[in-house]
Amino acid sequence: MIKFFRKIRQNLLMENKTGKYFKYAIGEIVLVVIGILIALGINNWNQNRLNKIQINGYLSNIVTDLKSDILEYERVIKSYESGVENNSRILINDDYQQLEVDSIANLILGFWNANRISSQTYQKIKSIGLQETLGTPEIEKTVNDYYNIHIAAYGYLINWDKELTDRDNFFWNYNDKFETGFESRLALSSLPYQSTSEKRKEELIKLTESTLGRNYLKNAIARDKYGIIMVNKNISEAKNLMELIEKEIIN
Repeated sequence: MIKFFRKIRQNLLMENKTGKYFKYAIGEIVLVVIGILIALGINNWNQNRLNKIQINGYLSNIVTDLKSDILEYERVIKSYESGVENNSRILINDDYQQLEVDSIANLILGFWNANRISSQTYQKIKSIGLQETLGTPEIEKTVNDYYNIHIAAYGYLINWDKELTDRDNFFWNYNDKFETGFESRLALSSLPYQSTSEKRKEELIKLTESTLGRNYLKNAIARDKYGIIMVNKNISEAKNLMELIEKEIIN
């Protein structure tokens, strides 16, 4: 093709058709420029297509992470609900006093939840600088808010709950008015007690009915109820983000 155009230019010069030569040369330059622009456009289109595929892949991974997050949130909520139910049983009525001493203790002692929420996909997105190119501005904001605000708040909640649950359990386990030894949890059945089971039960009931004991139980209930509210909010945020991403991927 290049030889063909060169031959035309040479013929025009040989025929002393300078005007036509310059017009032809200009036309040839225009064609070359148009060709370059078309090539650049195709290249940009192809690059955008590849970027879109990459971003959609990350968004799909975020959806997978969100589904896992929701399952974990639901598990944590159940643990909070169990804590509220167990501690409320002691405060509301005295039917718990019919239980064995270690069964009563199991209602009182709390468990804290480990933070099993992973932001690995989001951290990978941040490391390659794609957190601001995830589709629509709404998706970008919602993704960044979820991981930088709501996940951060959840981590704070888990750490706060662990600290206070450990404090509460320290009170119940190391109180000098009740000899601990929660057999069903700690497998201490082979260790002797100074008091009989009946005496231990009597002392534990006194402890639960004391002002200090009731304050510990009430604060544990309040903490669990607050946790339920916070985690439900994260579930709502996760579901909203999933919906936005799935619409973006489909489009």
